[in-house]
Amino acid sequence: MATITALSPSTTELPGLAGRCTAALGRELTAYLAGADTVAEFDAWCAGDPAPAHTAVRLTAGAELIRTFAADNLLSLLPHWLREMTSTEAGWVVPARSIRSAGTDVQPIKVVLEAAHVWVTRQRIIRSAA
Repeated sequence: MATITALSPSTTELPGLAGRCTAALGRELTAYLAGADTVAEFDAWCAGDPAPAHTAVRLTAGAELIRTFAADNLLSLLPHWLREMTSTEAGWVVPARSIRSAGTDVQPIKVVLEAAHVWVTRQRIIRSAA
C-alpha cells in the first residue's frame, strides 16, 4: 500500500511514471488520470512542458494501482476497474475520477488505493475458492 511519502514524487519522475502508466493503461486513460485536458497536452508534459505539480502524484497513484493489480495477475482488469463505480469507505466512487479530481489532497487517492487492495484481495479469495 502506498504511503504519503510514496505519493509525494518530484516532477522529474513524470516521464518514468507516465511510461509505466501508459504501458498498462493506454495513453487516453493515463492522460485522464494525470489531469490533462487532451492526450496532446499530456504528451507535451511528457516531452518536458511544465505540468501541474499534482500530475506526478496522480501518476504515482496509477503506478501503485498497477503494482497492486499486477501482483495478483489482474493487470488486464485495472483499466476497467478504474472506470467503474467502486465501493469505498467514503461511499461509491469512480476511481479514475477520484484520482483526477484529488488535486493536492491525497486522501481521495488513499481511499482509491485502499479500495483497490480490498478488491484485489476479494478476487484472490474468489479464485482460491473456485
